[in-house]
Amino acid sequence: MTPVAAARTHKMAEQHLDAKQVRKAVKALLGHRQQKNTLDLDAAAFTLQVGLKKAPVDPSPKPRLIPLPHRVRNDQGDRRGCLIVKDADKPWLKALLLDGERPGAKTTRTKLDGTRAAKMARRSESMREAGSNGDDLTIEGIHKVLAMSKLRTSYKQYKDRRELRDRFDDFYCDDRVVPMLGKLLGKSFFDRKRQPISVRVTRGPESLREQLRKADSCARFVLKEGTCAALVCATTDLNEKEIVENAIAACDGLVNCVPKKWRNVQSVVLKLPDSASLPVFAGELDQPKRKAPSEDAPPKKKKARKEEPVVKKAGRKSLKAKLREMK
Repeated sequence: MTPVAAARTHKMAEQHLDAKQVRKAVKALLGHRQQKNTLDLDAAAFTLQVGLKKAPVDPSPKPRLIPLPHRVRNDQGDRRGCLIVKDADKPWLKALLLDGERPGAKTTRTKLDGTRAAKMARRSESMREAGSNGDDLTIEGIHKVLAMSKLRTSYKQYKDRRELRDRFDDFYCDDRVVPMLGKLLGKSFFDRKRQPISVRVTRGPESLREQLRKADSCARFVLKEGTCAALVCATTDLNEKEIVENAIAACDGLVNCVPKKWRNVQSVVLKLPDSASLPVFAGELDQPKRKAPSEDAPPKKKKARKEEPVVKKAGRKSLKAKLREMK
C-alpha cells in the first residue's frame, strides 16, 4: 500500500471511529490491568473485535497481514520461526538463513520424463549452487528450514504436529506449497490460528528479508465464518498513544478485508483477556425492506367464496326407526 493510500484509508477510519472514544477505552483497560494484576510481568494483548451485520460468504483460512504503525510484540530476538519449503530449496535456504551464506547461480536440474526415478532425482537436487559467505546479509527470525518430505514422514501423528506447533512461535512457507499444507498440518495448527504466512523465496535473499520483516511487524487476521472478526492489535508493553494508533489502523485494515466494508460493520469493541468489552463504535441497524404498493397498479379484488350445497349422507337407521316403519 502506498503512503498516499495508507493516509487516505487511515483518514476514513478516523471518520468512523472516534479517537477520543478509543483513547477512553484504552485508558480504562490499562487502569483495570494495573488494579487487577500488579505483580504480573507478562504483557497482555489488546483484542479488537468487529461485529458484522452479515457473515462473509467466502471465508478463507489464509492469514492476511494488516500493517500497523507500531510493532505489536517487543520480543523479536526471543521468537523462533520455522520456514516450510520444497526439498530443492532447502539446501541454499538453510545455508542462507542459518549460516549466512549467499546463494550462488541457479543450477540445471534433471528434466522430468514421466518416470519415478527422474522425479526423485529432481526432488533431491538443489535449485542453487553453494555461494560465498554473506556476513553483510543477515536474516533474523528463522531458526529451522523444514522440507516438505520431512513434514510428510516425520510429522504424521497428531502429537508430532502439536509438538512442532508448540516448538516455534512463527511459521512461514513458500507460496508454492500453500495448497498442500492444509492436509499436512491439520487442525492442530488451524484451530490455534497458527497457519503459516506465505512468502516468495524465489525473488532472492533481499526480497525474502523484507518479506519476513514485513510479516513480523504486521498484525495477522483470518477471515472465518460467522459475524465476529477479531485480531490482536497491541499489548500492554506499548504506551497509551501507540495502542490508540494501532487500534485505529487495525480496525481500518480489518474492515477492508470484510465484504461491504463499513456498511457491514455493526459494532467495534476493545478488550483484554480478563476484562469486559468496551465499545468504541456502534453502527445503525438496517431497516427491513418492504415493497411499497405501486400507485398505478389497480387494487386487488377479493375472490368471492363459493358456498357448496350441503349433501346429507345416508346413515344407518336406528332400531326404533325400523320398528316405526314396520307398523
